[in-house]
Amino acid sequence: MSNNVIDQFRQQEADNIALSVKSNRWSLVMVEVMIREQEQKLVASDLPVEGDGEQDNFWEEIARLG
Repeated sequence: MSNNVIDQFRQQEADNIALSVKSNRWSLVMVEVMIREQEQKLVASDLPVEGDGEQDNFWEEIARLG
């Protein structure tokens, strides 16, 4: 009897893992699609690539704070 319970538990866990893997793959595909769509919108827009000649000091600020 206990062997049957253990086998049922193992099967349930295997099913849960398979569902998680499927969900993770689906999420990855959705994120990739969203990134592609955003890239297309940015390329199609007429927004400037860089600001008004201002440098982005992000890394300098990070280094200063660290």
